[in-house]
Amino acid sequence: MIQLENIQVGYGHCVVAEHAGNLAFAKAKLISLIGANGSGKSTLLRAIASGQHLINGKVVVENKNWKNYTALERSKFISIVLTERAFSFFLSVRELLELSRAPYTNYIGTLSDVDHEIINDVLENFDLKDLENRRAGTLSDGQLQRVLIARAIVQDTVYLLMDEPTSHLDINHKADLLLLLRDYCHKKGKTIIYATHEIQLALSLSDEVVSIHKGIIAHQPTVDFQNSNRLETIFPSKNVIFENGTMAFRFE
Repeated sequence: MIQLENIQVGYGHCVVAEHAGNLAFAKAKLISLIGANGSGKSTLLRAIASGQHLINGKVVVENKNWKNYTALERSKFISIVLTERAFSFFLSVRELLELSRAPYTNYIGTLSDVDHEIINDVLENFDLKDLENRRAGTLSDGQLQRVLIARAIVQDTVYLLMDEPTSHLDINHKADLLLLLRDYCHKKGKTIIYATHEIQLALSLSDEVVSIHKGIIAHQPTVDFQNSNRLETIFPSKNVIFENGTMAFRFE
């Protein structure tokens, strides 16, 4: 379980988002993180992953303060997919995935049969088998996005943090990806917390919702969030209305 205790995140002494008390994220959950642009979604993800932008409070993972873990231990608990793409575009898809097995290899980085099996399964499940020998720099934005998500899955951590994982994907691939990630969470006992602007898909497929509005972080089961008026509060509009019955937006 990840717990956030009296957390404040931001820049310098400027608090962007906070929660008084404890927030707990259990295993086997797909959790969407929503809020208006600039509300602090990416900042919160970075604070959980590495302590970056954490002004006050603490992150507790499996009943231990996150800052007390070694770098190797952290790499086995939390993986993250950011919007930035800092890696060599000369690497092949398979080489990118192989690098994510580094926490489990020996001192010279030799991959085991288990490592290769995990990589092959992810290549198959994410429809990347035909791309495994392609260099990252030759991929489309949508293809590369799926590769980066697959890379986090290959790392085989208990918790995965993702910033806009469905960006660059068309609508059918957005839905397919979120369904795949939800099944992965439920079957493997993992938890994914992902920031998104795809509100309709998030409320249709996520188990829980973390929302940020006016600097306050809240956490609810998706059904409770749907039955509240928080969505209209976060995204006020005279022209767009969300209908709980159809789980869709309509224009006035």
